[in-house]
Amino acid sequence: MQMLKPVRDSADHGDRPFLVFAHANGYPPEAYRALLEPLCDDFAVFTVEHRPFWSAEPPPTYLSWQHYAHDLIGTIESAARGPAIMVGHSMGGVVSLLLCLARPELCSRMILIDPVLVPYGFWFANQVLMRCFGRDLPMVTKAQNRPHNFESYQSAFDFYRSKRPFGGISDDVLWDYVRAGHAQDGTEGSVSLRWQGAWEACVYRSAPSVIRSLRKIRQPTCGIVGENSDVIGPVARARWRQAMPNVELNTLEGGHLIPLEQPQACANLIQKFLLASD
Repeated sequence: MQMLKPVRDSADHGDRPFLVFAHANGYPPEAYRALLEPLCDDFAVFTVEHRPFWSAEPPPTYLSWQHYAHDLIGTIESAARGPAIMVGHSMGGVVSLLLCLARPELCSRMILIDPVLVPYGFWFANQVLMRCFGRDLPMVTKAQNRPHNFESYQSAFDFYRSKRPFGGISDDVLWDYVRAGHAQDGTEGSVSLRWQGAWEACVYRSAPSVIRSLRKIRQPTCGIVGENSDVIGPVARARWRQAMPNVELNTLEGGHLIPLEQPQACANLIQKFLLASD
C-alpha cells in the first residue's frame, strides 16, 4: 500500500508544518531530491509513491485518477498529523487537486507544479477516440514501447542523457532519476524500469479534465509552470487564472520537467509562498 516516506529522519521534524509531495507519471519521489531537501529546514516533508510502484496488480488499460486520490486520502488520514500542505508535479498536482476537492479538510494549501490541466474538449475527443475506436495518443504508444531494461545504471543514464526531454536536467538530478526509477534485476548488474510502460500508458489514457473544478478550490494555491511546457501552455494558464483568480501563478524558464530542471528555483518559490501565507 501507499506509505508516507520522510525526506529526512522523522526525528528531526519537530513541530514543522506537514508537507506531502506527489510525483509525476513515472518519476519516483527520490528523483526530486534536489527540490525537496531544501524544503526540509522549514517543513516536515514526506513523499508518497503512486500505486504503479507498489501494486501487485497488472497494469489496467484504464484507471480513473480518483483511485490515486483515494490512495492519498487514506495515507494522509493514517498519518494523523492534521491537514497537509500538498505539493504535486504534473499527475501529482492533479491528484492533489482531486484530494482537495473530495476532502478539503485534509489539505491546508497547495502548490501545483505544471499540473495536467487538460481542456474539456480535448479530453472528450480523446475519450471518444480511445473508447469507441481504440485509438491511442502518440504519447501512449511511446510509453508502451520505451526501453525497460539496460545493461547497467550507467547505460540507462547514457540513454536518458541523449534524449531531448532530459536536456535541461543536470547530471546530478538525472542520476537521482536513474537510481530511483530503476532496480537491479539480478542479471549481471542489469537494471529494469520500475514504473512499467503499460502503467505509464494507463495514466495517460485516464487523465481527467479538472479545469472546470478549479473554481471550487478555497485553499491558498500557488502554481509553478515551465515557460516552454508542452503540457500547460498559455491558453491553459489563462483558463487557470480565470477559474482561480486568486492563484499565485509563477512561470520559470524551462519545460514540463521544471522541478527537475530548476529544483532550487522551484523550492525558493514554494518557500516564499508558504512562509508568506502562514
